[in-house]
Amino acid sequence: MPTFTYKGITAGGMPANGVVEAFDEIEAMELARAQCRVVQEVKRVRARTNLLAINITKPKAKLKNLAIMCSQFSIILNAGLPIGRAVALVADQTTDKYLKSVLADVSSDVAAGHSLADSLENKGDTLPTMFIETIRSGEESGHLPEAFARLHTYFDKRSKIAAKVASALTYPIFVVIIAVVVVAVMMVAVIPAMTGMISSLGTDMPWITQLLIDSSDWLQANILWVVLVIALVLAALKLYGRSDSGKSVFALMKLKAPIVGVISVYSGAAEFANSMATLIAAGLPMTRAVQVTSRVLENYLLSRETGAMLAGLTEGKSLGECMEETNYFPRTLIEMATVGEQTGELEETLQTIGEFYDSETQRVTDRALSLLEPALLVLMALFAGGIVVALYLPMFQLYASM
Repeated sequence: MPTFTYKGITAGGMPANGVVEAFDEIEAMELARAQCRVVQEVKRVRARTNLLAINITKPKAKLKNLAIMCSQFSIILNAGLPIGRAVALVADQTTDKYLKSVLADVSSDVAAGHSLADSLENKGDTLPTMFIETIRSGEESGHLPEAFARLHTYFDKRSKIAAKVASALTYPIFVVIIAVVVVAVMMVAVIPAMTGMISSLGTDMPWITQLLIDSSDWLQANILWVVLVIALVLAALKLYGRSDSGKSVFALMKLKAPIVGVISVYSGAAEFANSMATLIAAGLPMTRAVQVTSRVLENYLLSRETGAMLAGLTEGKSLGECMEETNYFPRTLIEMATVGEQTGELEETLQTIGEFYDSETQRVTDRALSLLEPALLVLMALFAGGIVVALYLPMFQLYASM
């Protein structure tokens, strides 16, 4: 439970300060009033982090672990255990260190009478918004086990898709890394070692060989500057990517890029359909479901377009009409959502179209990689072959002149 410090004035007019443990600032204020007549300030204490155990990256629960946790909650709650006991049991069973820490804190909050959704939301923004909102809806409707079952299905599906895409990308990434390492070694070590031997042949240096030697000499002389420039460019791109204009530019590049753009569009459509289907099934109103979905989507432009639908929905427009005004969602998704809304089967339609775009994402990813892998091998062969030819061309010319 968070710790708060307070400053105030006692009934006798003396200054007072102290420390209380509370769920939020409101509860901390109430506890502080029990100690002093006037509370002047309440401030949350930031926990000190052990430098040996510090997390360089922002803590985040893995989709697979979230799916397993939701399944455990669904089974335990269906067995009739109270929510406080269920949280404690799942906290003991989970192997994810981050989830174990969060659930341990949540257990004490729930035992104190707070709702599960509010307790989870109070732990920061590292848990998915969709996860918290679906639980909140399940608590309010009295169908919390069913809400956890739907979340298990959703996160399990997303984790499997992410695992397939990551597995498919492993080989091309490995090939590119090996290529960069090989080229760097040749430019820094191999070519300088052979330069003296090539110069001793006494023949006119071919232009391609001279270009290769000059490039190697320049790289050795300016290697630190090259590394510095690359680091600065990457840092500048990262900072630019955090701005609204940078997010929009990079998101548009992902959607419009050859081959990869189709993957981004289909993946975004699957995320939208699956998220909306899960939230609607959990009982969230359309406006809230759209708002939460806009925060779930990874692509910034798709997220912004989804958030813009709220204005149309509050004016009385249907979801299909709002989607008609978007620019980047696939036409099939828009038409199917419109049909599902008109027939009163929006949840089932979105679930079906989500499964369709999940399979399409995997299909176009596999197809793109089937084209990319031989292309990478050909490029590596051409580059390596060019270096070898440039190094041995002077020898060939010498033998030809003998």
